[in-house]
Amino acid sequence: MAQRVRVTFAKEGPLRWVAHLDMMRTWERTIRRAVLPLSYSQGYSPHARIALAAPLPVGVSGTAELVDIWLDDALPLDEVARQLRQVMPPGLSVSSIEQVPDSLPAMQACLRAARYEVRFPAGAVDPSAVASAVGDLLARDSVEWEEQRGERVRKYDLRATILDLTARQESDVAVIDMHLSLEEGRTGRPAQVLKALGVDADPSEIVRRAIEFSEAATAA
Repeated sequence: MAQRVRVTFAKEGPLRWVAHLDMMRTWERTIRRAVLPLSYSQGYSPHARIALAAPLPVGVSGTAELVDIWLDDALPLDEVARQLRQVMPPGLSVSSIEQVPDSLPAMQACLRAARYEVRFPAGAVDPSAVASAVGDLLARDSVEWEEQRGERVRKYDLRATILDLTARQESDVAVIDMHLSLEEGRTGRPAQVLKALGVDADPSEIVRRAIEFSEAATAA
């Protein structure tokens, strides 16, 4: 009997530089090394039935990422987690695993938003200036934006991708919490928000702390 399992995992350290397609390959290799009965699609060119919730920008870590894995045979969830943990590469770790109905829609079809934490090196930016820039950006109704992606220029309202921003200070370290849209056509990206804020300093880290979905992604 086939089984669809949803794994909550962290992608950190050197793996934050691994792009989305390579991350899919990393998961496939890990599952095969764990000797789990990974399911493959039918047809001339079968592919592993693995689906990540949302691509992470290169260089961004994630502490609550999600991947759906389909197995040809149902196994105890603790056994699946144990076998995965034994073979995971550095930077990849499982925090929880659950079985979900195969009838659920794809996670990517139900994406709503994500929460990011952006931290700067001590003394790299003025926390009060960052807080002022955040307030000014949130007060605007729209922010016309152009983004070069390969040979294509994307024009959009960057303000519409920002659900909320909060600037805070920990000792002399500035931190920006970003709540950004992941909906199709208005996906927010931390790097673009930083540009809009006029922050030139490179963050010490950017971490995606949560992915949010519409109810359809979890309803039975």
